[in-house]
Parts: sequence; C-alpha cells; structure tokens
Amino acid sequence: MSAMPTLDWVSDPVPKLRAGYAAQRASISQFSAQTVDIAETSFASGTGLCFTPQELREGADILYFHGGGWIVGSPWTHQTLCSWMAQMTGLRVFAAPYGLAPEHKFPAQADQAAEIAEQFAVGRDQIVLAGDSAGGAMVLWAAGGMASRAKIQGMVSLYGAFGGLEGPSHDAFGDNSEGLNDTALRVMYGHLGCEDVSDFRARLSKAGAPLLLVKAQCDPIADDNDWLAAHTDHPITHLLAKDQPHAFLQACGTDRSAEAVMGQIAAWIRGLAKA
Repeated sequence: MSAMPTLDWVSDPVPKLRAGYAAQRASISQFSAQTVDIAETSFASGTGLCFTPQELREGADILYFHGGGWIVGSPWTHQTLCSWMAQMTGLRVFAAPYGLAPEHKFPAQADQAAEIAEQFAVGRDQIVLAGDSAGGAMVLWAAGGMASRAKIQGMVSLYGAFGGLEGPSHDAFGDNSEGLNDTALRVMYGHLGCEDVSDFRARLSKAGAPLLLVKAQCDPIADDNDWLAAHTDHPITHLLAKDQPHAFLQACGTDRSAEAVMGQIAAWIRGLAKA
C-alpha cells in the first residue's frame, strides 16, 4: 500500500488538502463498528450518512457535524467515528454535509448549521447535536440559530474549535501537531473569512441545552474549551481525555483508550433521556 500523502496545511492548495484528507480517512474506514448499518440520507444541505446500530435503543436521534477546519472533510471522512458513536449510544447518528471554505465564507456555515438542524428537527420531539473540531462550532451555531431550539436535548463538542489562535495549549502542543500549529490555524480561519473571530464567536449559542465539552489534553486548541466554558450559560459537563491529541476519536476501532472515552460520551448522551 502506498503511503498516505503528507499534508501542508499552510501551503498546499485546498483541493490537494481535501483529496489527501479524504484518502487518510478512507484508510481507516475498515475499522468502523461492525454492528452498525451505514446508508446515505438527505439533508437540507445535500447527501449525508445515517448510522443505525443493529441494537437500537429508544432515544433522540443525533445530528453530527464533521470537523476539518471548515475547508476539508465530509460525512464519509468521519464514518469510523460516527459508527462507533452509534454503536455505543445505541442511537441513530446522522452525519450532515455543509458548505466548505473558501468557496463558502462565514457566516454561511453558521446559517447552514441552523438550517440543517431546523429541518432535522421536523417530525422529531427531541434531538442531540454533536460535532468535532470545526463541527463543535457548527453545533453551537446550530443551537444559536434554530427557531425550535427547545427540541435540543443535549449537545456534544469533541475537541471543538471556537476561535482561539494562541494560548498555553498552542504553546505546549502546536509545534508537534498535525496541521494545528498557530500559522495553520490562521490560514484555516482566513479561508473561512474570519481573520477577526469576533463575529465568529458572537454567533455561538450562549444558553440552552446541556453541553458536553470533550477536551483532548495534548490538543493545541484545548484552550478553546476553557474559553467557551467562560463565555456561555449552557450547563456544561467537562470530560478531559488524558494524554490524547486532537482528533483522537478517529482511532476508535484500533485504540482501546479512544473507545473508552467514546464510551463515556455515549453514557452522557444516554443519560440525557433520564435527566
């Protein structure tokens, strides 16, 4: 098998980044949870994926927003992660596509997150919103823009990106990160049209449903979790994944420690129905 391409998040053109990122994630799709059925489904934003566990529990459906710095990624690049979330929660997970930068500039993503979630909520009494990295912001944008936000039972941010460009976690882990050093982050936010993150942060939901913040201890953007916790009235549960890097939950299926954290996330989601 040929080696996966090395991606230069600062200098590579966006099409190359998308192709390389998709190839990297396709190489781990074989580790998706085996007891989950995966099928295409439609969203307001286009075609995505539905993950249905063979042992389906009663509970709210999960709407998932993928990460990728708003410039790469798709429901397919997060197939492994979403399949394990479905298996461990026993709930259906729906992974939605959305418009990527630089073709689509902010606030297009914030508007689309709310539109996707609003359509998803039609015919459902309650929903759970979840997402990783850039998808963490999509979750908060969706919650902030929905007219029917009362249907949100809970929200999950997996190592979310909330506009932080410097800080202790950047200093500690940025040099050894894959694509998340300070220069690369500024390029990503630049593609999004958010060199100034004030408007970006202003669109994040400030109050409402319970929020699970999952922070990877060795993540350059770990500080984003602390910033968000200090600037929201959402009831927050903190979950620290010790010794883990950014995007570690993509290793479910091959890493017992990642699966253990996913198990904790799943337990929190299941507990929402009892609250």
